Amino acid sequence: MNVFPQVLINVDVKSKPPLETMPEVKAAIRQVEKELTGKGRVLVRYSGTQPQCRVMVESLNAEDTTFFCDKIARVIKGIIGSIPS
Repeated sequence: MNVFPQVLINVDVKSKPPLETMPEVKAAIRQVEKELTGKGRVLVRYSGTQPQCRVMVESLNAEDTTFFCDKIARVIKGIIGSIPS
């Protein structure tokens, strides 16, 4: 088993619309998945208990992992983000 660097960003959200209904989010996820083909993975999902969207990325090196995770998280924050209480 190969262990890749992993980054998880929790984005506070004001609502939880289906991710597939937000074209900008879909596009950001697809772009990162395309760049990581065979070299990592992406998981984006809502928390079941908190008003958060969890963005997790794994890739071959920590710098790329952080960059790609932050890229998706910024798109989500721009569309449905909220200020934490």
